[in-house]
Amino acid sequence: MRKVDNCKACSASVNVPQKDIDKALEDLKRIKKIKLADDETYIDRLKICSSCQCLEYNTTCNQCGCIVQIKAKVKDSRCPYPKNSKW
Repeated sequence: MRKVDNCKACSASVNVPQKDIDKALEDLKRIKKIKLADDETYIDRLKICSSCQCLEYNTTCNQCGCIVQIKAKVKDSRCPYPKNSKW
């Protein structure tokens, strides 16, 4: 893994296991105040992120440091891509 100098929240040792992401998504679904994106929107967002040069370790956005699988599930979240959000 390589270190990305412009990443706001990660280092070369960051690697989030899928089981941890799945647990976080389940926990997110239990929070009533957070509106979640529908499955189609979620899948579309993940497809965009998967081809983005800002995706690190297949989990982390190097623009904001968020785990993309979680950020993409929150209805009102936006892509932090500079100057022109991708979703």
